[in-house]
Amino acid sequence: MAKLKKAFAWLFGNFSSTLMFCWLPLLVVQDFSNTDDPDGWDYGIAILMFVSLALLLGTDIITYRRKKPRRTNKIGKR
Repeated sequence: MAKLKKAFAWLFGNFSSTLMFCWLPLLVVQDFSNTDDPDGWDYGIAILMFVSLALLLGTDIITYRRKKPRRTNKIGKR
């Protein structure tokens, strides 16, 4: 249970914006089953939601990598 709490703390601490908006594409996709004939706007909004989720995930990954301390190569230095 402690490992699970630690995993969720790490996940919500580092990828909070992605997790906050990950339900939007699911909401758009479930709308396709409710409508008989989706039009161009439905497809456009669905594509936009998935692209925005990918961009949010990309920015979260970049932010996470910048927060991590970088290893320095100290071979040969005294």
